Amino acid sequence: MQLFYIFVASNYYEIYIIKMEKQKIALWCGLALLPFLTFAQEINTGSGRIGFEFGSDNYFGGINAPERVRASKSVYEYNDFYYGSPKANQSLTTIYGGVNYETYFNNNRLGFSVGLRFSQFTSEISAGWNQNYLVWLFRQDETYTDFLTIRSITQNNNYLGVPLSFRYILPRKRDSFFTQYFKLGAAINYCLSTNNSILFFDASMTRHEDAVSEQIGKPNPLNALIYPVYGFKFGRMKNVWVNLDFIFPGFIIGNNAHPFVKTNVGMGIQLAIQIPLK
Repeated sequence: MQLFYIFVASNYYEIYIIKMEKQKIALWCGLALLPFLTFAQEINTGSGRIGFEFGSDNYFGGINAPERVRASKSVYEYNDFYYGSPKANQSLTTIYGGVNYETYFNNNRLGFSVGLRFSQFTSEISAGWNQNYLVWLFRQDETYTDFLTIRSITQNNNYLGVPLSFRYILPRKRDSFFTQYFKLGAAINYCLSTNNSILFFDASMTRHEDAVSEQIGKPNPLNALIYPVYGFKFGRMKNVWVNLDFIFPGFIIGNNAHPFVKTNVGMGIQLAIQIPLK
C-alpha cells in the first residue's frame, strides 16, 4: 500500500513539473513576442515601398576537396596536390535577384523589409595552374580500379530564399536626395536544384559525365546568411529610391554550404530600386 501511495505521489509530481514547464514556455514566448507586437504597431503607422534588388557576393575560405580526388606520382611531383587535394578555387560566388517590401516608421528613420530572392551559388575545383588535370576515382572493386582525368568541375546551386533586413537611415535636417544608412540583413535559403559542369582532360571520357555528377557531393538543402551593410540612398522621400549597398563582412551559417569550399567570410555589393506605394 505504501508503494502505491509513493507511485501516485510521483505521478502527481511529474504532472506538476510538466505543467510548470509549459507555463515557463508560454511565459518566455509571450515575452519574446511582446517586442514584435510593439514593432508591428509601429510599422502600421509608417509608409511602405516595393523594391527590386540585384547583387553579387564572394565568400572566401579553404579547400574542401571531394574524397574521390586522388593524387598520382606525376601530379604530386608538380606540387598540384596537397595530401591528395587539388589547388581549387577557394571562393564561392553568388549572384541573386529578388523583390521585397520595406516599411518605415519612427519618422522614416527605421525600416524593416521582407521579400523573396532567387540566388545561384557557384564554385569550381580544378588542377593547379601548371598541371593539366586532377585524378578522379571513378570505380573500384576487388579486381579493378578506374580513374578519370578531369580539368575542372563547376557546380551551380540554385536557391529560393527569404531575405530580412533592418535599416537605420542617418538623420538629415531636411529631405535630401543623398542619404547614408546602416543595415543588418539576413536570408534563409532553400536549395532547389544542383547542376554540375565537368571538363574532362580526355574528350572520350565525356560519356561518364552523368555518372561523375552523381558522385559529386551536394550542399545541405538549407543555409542562412547574415551580413551588415553600409549603403547610400539616392532619391527624395516621395520619389523613387536607388540604393547602393556594400556588404562586409558576410557569413554563411550552416555546414556544407558548398562541397568544394569551406566558407569563412564574404563581401558583396547590391543595387536596389524602390518604388513608393503612396
